Amino acid sequence: MIIISSRKDFDDPDNLSRDGHRIKEIDLANDTVVRELTMESLVAELQGRTVLVLVHGYNNEQFEVYDAYKVIEDKVNALTPGVYDAVIGYSWPGGDRGIEWWQGKSRANAVARMFRSLIEEMSNSVNAVDLMSHSLGARVSLKALKESQVQTVVRNYFCTAPAVDNECLEPREEFFESLPSCGRLFVFHSARDGVLRISYEAAEWDRALGLYGPEDKDYISRRARTIYVANCKKIVSKHGGYKRANGVYKYISAYHTTNPAKFKTL
Repeated sequence: MIIISSRKDFDDPDNLSRDGHRIKEIDLANDTVVRELTMESLVAELQGRTVLVLVHGYNNEQFEVYDAYKVIEDKVNALTPGVYDAVIGYSWPGGDRGIEWWQGKSRANAVARMFRSLIEEMSNSVNAVDLMSHSLGARVSLKALKESQVQTVVRNYFCTAPAVDNECLEPREEFFESLPSCGRLFVFHSARDGVLRISYEAAEWDRALGLYGPEDKDYISRRARTIYVANCKKIVSKHGGYKRANGVYKYISAYHTTNPAKFKTL
């Protein structure tokens, strides 16, 4: 898998690169480097292709990112046949300890500008960019979309276990302005997510979007034209369970071009 990293020295979990992105193809079976690429060579390689970009969450060493991305890539290839020509992983300094929430959140905000530039550049040459984030990766992704001036820079955004406020997509809230840069946004949530129910609420004194979905269900149903909500409580029993849940990928495969119901239980 091609990995694009904004981490210092490619794999530092706590520090942001000051030299821009580094890009490597990694053999995820043994975490070895196959080759290193420039942004120009990557863009040329992806010309006309449909790409899924993965954005991990908080508290991940680089090897843990690789392990998760290997699972997701295998599931995408098996359960969404013909949908994507390439799956690309994004690595950002989300920390490697559970007690670093505020530092991780700050770096998520800081890396968003770099990530925005990346997806904008990719969108100029590929057929389409889809995005899948997990947990605090939602902040990286939503802030990048909010700052983008490109209409529909991302075609579909699959937002799993989002560790952001459950009101953030509503008018006048933090990420409402992210929506024009995204063709469709799919929120995947589970009430059985203990990390969001306990740790997120303890840190933020608020409820996460990834626990019960958006707070204002009527707004989603009547006014949020591009937002869809998938309740995963039957198939996801823990915070990191989305990557192994076959129902998530079958949902993506079924609805990557057609619209599902506004609310659907998987």
